[in-house]
Amino acid sequence: MEGMGLRICLSNGEVIEDPEERIREYCEVEIYRGYDDCHNVTDEITWEDIKAANRLYAYIGRLEAEKLVNSREIPVILSKIDNVDLGDISDYEWLRVKSCLQELLKACLAIRGVGLAKATKVLHLKRPKLIPILDSYVMRFLLNIDVRNFIPKDRLLKLGVQAIEIVRMDLISNREEFAILQRKLHDLPIPLEKVRLYDILCWTTEKWDIREELNAPYGKPSRSLRRFKKSGMFGKES
Repeated sequence: MEGMGLRICLSNGEVIEDPEERIREYCEVEIYRGYDDCHNVTDEITWEDIKAANRLYAYIGRLEAEKLVNSREIPVILSKIDNVDLGDISDYEWLRVKSCLQELLKACLAIRGVGLAKATKVLHLKRPKLIPILDSYVMRFLLNIDVRNFIPKDRLLKLGVQAIEIVRMDLISNREEFAILQRKLHDLPIPLEKVRLYDILCWTTEKWDIREELNAPYGKPSRSLRRFKKSGMFGKES
């Protein structure tokens, strides 16, 4: 498979063609430096974590940030959770980890103004192998739900846990593919964990391909776009 065209088949029916090119283009035009090089695998949420998350458009306000940083509950829960690859957790161990993640998300969502995007953009920095980013693009892609609309916090919590379970199952069913993808991307200046590769692929498919929103801070995506590949506009070099 190493020498063949890499394809990732997701449980929602989407097929990601040439994920390596997609990740490379994301790292060129979207926020990469200033966030993905800010992993901080500790049990305490810090102001540096907040700053890094806000570089990725978390839009965490001062009051929300203070409650996240000063929380007594969140560090206790984080201390129970190891930074392990989400797709490598056994079914037996997953029962415990899922319970802890649910508890962790609940503590974050209990803070007024904090939704799944803000919570997971911070929490990914604390456990980068385990926790994916679940913003509105990823949630729409995975569950076809617009979390920008008002959703009660208890319902939002259930959706967040459901999304993480989907991510885990997709990582398991594409274990070899993500291992190969990570090897192919070994030369990136900032390494990306499998769970981050996954959420980038979901995010860009929803934003770039489905919604055709091509605005980005460092240029516009082009060569990895699905519509261009289908039309043959970016064919292989002879």
